[in-house]
Amino acid sequence: MKRFWDPGISRTLLFVAGVVTFVIASYQTLVTGNMEGLYQNYWLFMLSFGAIIWLRYLRQQDKIAAAEAEAARKAAEAAARKQPKKKR
Repeated sequence: MKRFWDPGISRTLLFVAGVVTFVIASYQTLVTGNMEGLYQNYWLFMLSFGAIIWLRYLRQQDKIAAAEAEAARKAAEAAARKQPKKKR
């Protein structure tokens, strides 16, 4: 059965959400002007940075999982090479 939601799609949507909220916050800050615009849109900036930080966290977890899988594969290959062959 085909999966409806690919994990890559959620990461793409997370990246898009971070970029879009940053652009909206920047635009609204420039329109309002002064520091008042920054104060009013602070929550949008934090939402944007939170999305990007979460995306970086997920990517780091993927790298760790890949490194662990590679180490396990190398250990299995090394163990297979050390096993003595049976003589007939």
